Amino acid sequence: MRIAVLSLLVLAWLSASAQTGPGGVGNNTNNVLWLSADNGVNLAGASVISWNDRSGSINNATSPALAARPTLINTALNGYPIITFDGANDQLRVPDAGALDLQQWDIFMVSSENVPKNNNAWFSKGTNTQPNYALWSQASGALQMPIYDWLGILSSPTTVAGATGAPFNLIEYNNTVIFGLFPSRTIYKNAAQIYNDVNLLQLPATNNNPIYIGNVQGTTTWFLDGSMAEMIVYNAPVNSAQRIIISNYLSAKYGSTLTTTDIYSQDLPVNGNYDHDVAGIGRVSASSLHVDSRGTGIVRINGASGLGNNEFLIWGHDNGILGAWGSTDFPAGLQGRWHRIWRGNEVSQTGTAVDVGNVNITFDLTGQGPVVASQLRLLVDANNNGIFADDPPIAGATAVGGNDYRFTAVSALVNGRRFTLGTTNIGSTPLPIELIEFTAEADNDGSVRLGWRTASERNNDHFTIQRSANGTVWENVMVVRGAGNSNVPIDYHERDAWPLPHLSYYRLMQTDQDGTSTWSRTIAVTIERTDDGLLVFPDPAQDEVHVVFGPELGKARMQLFNELGQPFAVPMTQFEGRIVLSAASLPAGMYLVVVIGEHNVLKKRLIVSR
Repeated sequence: MRIAVLSLLVLAWLSASAQTGPGGVGNNTNNVLWLSADNGVNLAGASVISWNDRSGSINNATSPALAARPTLINTALNGYPIITFDGANDQLRVPDAGALDLQQWDIFMVSSENVPKNNNAWFSKGTNTQPNYALWSQASGALQMPIYDWLGILSSPTTVAGATGAPFNLIEYNNTVIFGLFPSRTIYKNAAQIYNDVNLLQLPATNNNPIYIGNVQGTTTWFLDGSMAEMIVYNAPVNSAQRIIISNYLSAKYGSTLTTTDIYSQDLPVNGNYDHDVAGIGRVSASSLHVDSRGTGIVRINGASGLGNNEFLIWGHDNGILGAWGSTDFPAGLQGRWHRIWRGNEVSQTGTAVDVGNVNITFDLTGQGPVVASQLRLLVDANNNGIFADDPPIAGATAVGGNDYRFTAVSALVNGRRFTLGTTNIGSTPLPIELIEFTAEADNDGSVRLGWRTASERNNDHFTIQRSANGTVWENVMVVRGAGNSNVPIDYHERDAWPLPHLSYYRLMQTDQDGTSTWSRTIAVTIERTDDGLLVFPDPAQDEVHVVFGPELGKARMQLFNELGQPFAVPMTQFEGRIVLSAASLPAGMYLVVVIGEHNVLKKRLIVSR
């Protein structure tokens, strides 16, 4: 009885607060790990250095060695990236944490086998004989899910036929502990249950091991030959309504079809591909419901006045520009609206239209510049013709704290309708988020390619590229003039020819004409060193040559020799960890670059061409 009461209290607490977990389900109190390939992946080229946990629990995954780094493949799955493991040595590890030692769990994984083989290890917390929780698969596609039990019979883990394989599938592994002792395990594939059991006595969760992703601790052959797009771990099973919402979020995002309860149809091309930041509310029964959701986006919906059993409201957007400049389709009396549009399904588990009643719709306008609540308008395409100009705007937004603005008891949002946000004064409530993306990538010549794109610019004076060795202390690398005012996309491309050796961080600072500045996300970039620790580029060279080396050389000096061993004196400038020399006066040919440190001498060939 105590366990049941506690579960209901936890359910009531979670349902009473806005949740920003996957699909709007959970937060870092119960979502203890969340890895998605479109967020927080730090790269050296295409190799994954680390994969940041977006749950808020900071359980980040890192690669243990250079050779063990998996590979990021961009736009591989419905426009979203995936991380692929080579089956030989690729792996990532999440350090042990108390929040990850679990007695119960609910694990979602969007994955595919590249090449089927025995012991394709998806993840494991602990060894193959004593895991806390783990999944690996066989060449047949059968999924194995060992569990650490009192009798230690893990040499024969439970096998679930046909669970994995290709193409990408959504796998859910759920473990509920009955009476605190007996584990009841369930496997779902594409939202349909394919296995359930009640097992032997389960040991307490005292496994003090990391989570291995793509490998099992202590094994030298159990490596994953497959790919992952997303992995989500909860510290207890989600309820039936939440399972439906999470499954539809993942299905829409990655363009897959669920076997059952595939109730969000606005992600289909025929409906406009509203695939992004999908979240939802819903109810299966009085004890299985989810009534307040935001997810990864900026729209929160709650307060449904008529949410009944077997009713859901799920929404997503088309990934349009989150800015109002240059928009044209809006009702009379407005001066602009967001280009981004949301669309929802208000349906039962079978996809039949229902009515969940009036709802509260809250927009988080962080980063949107100045906002006057009375100038905001909710635009709903009431006649569902794809046009907002012929529909009456909805006023009445109120500031509810922070940067949140709420429209209360909205009745216009019904099954299939589109909605967005508009402004009656684009001067004082401009609704701009101007920066679409910022990228920083290591190039083969040892430089760093920098790029960003703005959807629109308003009173934009300039951009500043900033670099840091530790993510805390920043230096300005270059300043780029902005366009001032623009309502069309603009692409910017720059290059840092003198990057820091090893790992460094980049961010973009945008400064308005009034001196106000905002910053982009931070990107980690690694300049790979050769085995001898010396990087010389470009090679072949014609003019300027960069010689990069590590701090272990201490105070270093450089000499240049031709093929006959004759020294050449050339102009050079020395910085910390690098030397820049001029090859403009050198005859074409092969040279030897020699860097002499306090305790070591490094050499590298250089070709000068004309």
